[in-house]
Order: sequence, then C-alpha cells, then structure tokens
Amino acid sequence: MPVDYRAPNINARRLGLHFRQIREALELSYDEAATRLGCDATWLIRLETGFERITPDRAREVLDGYGVPPHDMRTVVIDLAARPAGPPWLARHAGRLKALVRDLYTLESEATVIRTYGIAAMPELVRTEPYARLGFRFHVPPVDPDEAWDLLEHRQRHRPAGRHRALDVIVCESTLVGGPPDVRDGQLARMLDLSEDEHVTVRVVPMSARAHPGLHGSFDVLGFPLIHDRISVVHTALGIDLAGCDLTGTWEGIEKVALAPGPSRDMIHRRLRG
Repeated sequence: MPVDYRAPNINARRLGLHFRQIREALELSYDEAATRLGCDATWLIRLETGFERITPDRAREVLDGYGVPPHDMRTVVIDLAARPAGPPWLARHAGRLKALVRDLYTLESEATVIRTYGIAAMPELVRTEPYARLGFRFHVPPVDPDEAWDLLEHRQRHRPAGRHRALDVIVCESTLVGGPPDVRDGQLARMLDLSEDEHVTVRVVPMSARAHPGLHGSFDVLGFPLIHDRISVVHTALGIDLAGCDLTGTWEGIEKVALAPGPSRDMIHRRLRG
C-alpha cells in the first residue's frame, strides 16, 4: 500500500494539536490569534493541522506570543519542534510502510517508558537478529530480511532525545521453548543479559498461571515524558496496529500472575541449561 506523503507526520500533528489546545484555551479565533502573534491566519491553520514546519525558536516565539509560562506543555512543544519528522533512521523505510505504521514507530521512538508483552513469540524490541530473521522468513506479506532487520535494530537501539528508555518486558513461558536450539539459546541468553540492565525489567508468566488477561495477544503500552497520555499498540498476524483502548489495566492484570524478576531469571536459566 503506497504511503500518502501529503499526510503530516504524527509528531507534526501532535505539535499542531498542542498549539490548537493553547489557542482554544485562550478563547481566540484564528484571526484574533494571528493578530496577536503577528502572523497570517492561513499559516496558523497550517501549523495547527501539522502542515507547517516550525523550528524550536519559532515555537518559543509562538508560545511567548500566547503568554505561555514555564510549564510542562511548553517543554513538550519545544521538544517536539526539534524533530517533527521523527527519527532520521525511519525515513529510509518510509516508502514501504503504511502511514499508520510509520506513525506508530515514530511514537515508539518518543516513548521513554515501554511496557512490552509477548505471548507465543518474543516481543520485537528484545529479539536477537537470528530470532528476528527466522520470523521474517514467514512474514505475510513477504519482507526483505535485511531491510526489516535494519529497521528493527534501529528501533531497539533508539534512545528518545538521548534519554535512557525504561523497558519493562513480560513474556509467557511458551516464548522460552521451541525453535532451532541455536536460535532459541541465543535469545534466552539475550534475555538474561537484558535482565542485568538497570533500565530493563524482565518477567515471565509461568504456564501454571493458566487463564490470565494476556491470552488475547501481544501488545505494548507507550509512556511519554512530561505528559500523562499513554498509547497502546497491538501485534497481530497482520502486523502492528493501534489498540482501541488503553491496555494499562490489562498489563497490570498480567503483572499479577508474572513471576518476580529473580524467579523469572531462574526460569530462563533452567530453560537455557535444559
């Protein structure tokens, strides 16, 4: 499916939404706001709909014109203005991605807290290259494995605005078994390495847990700095998609049946030795 490049990037649309919320909070029409800012009303409309690029300095001028004091909203707006197009490494893959997928990867790149849950297969953000390439072989529709790994590797290594990202991982015990032994063992070793990282938490839901909220499928919950909004993403046989609701409650239900990090690490060790 071809990408509609006329559609603004999700970061540009989020930036425009923030500016619109500020204008509406001040109860200003477009013409009144344009007069106050010393700009054209058409430019302001384009800004609020994501079609007008704006630099961080220009964003500060608009915020000053609106009289926005030092506040989290001000920090978020200026931060977004620094990278409206998302991470540079995503651009080379944009031509083969649906607009929604491109936007979801852009949002993922902004998240400083990611809760990722995997059932049947390891979550994408913790997969080793051999494990990922094994999955690419059976992808529908087919993908170029080198391009697909390049994208996934950048997603895994990315640090939002240079910040450390907190990664909270929960997997079902079923993800620890099966597959070619060398691929499986390499993935288990990777999970043990991640469990030693101060920014990563790894937990396992044992098979003995039986029924639990995570049986419907894999998903991620993305958290962002300075704002309380969360975005949930689901992973299906057809690929990544936006969840219809906030899955934080589902995540919390899975946490109740997951082993603590220490026992989870012990279980992974046993699977690796076995």
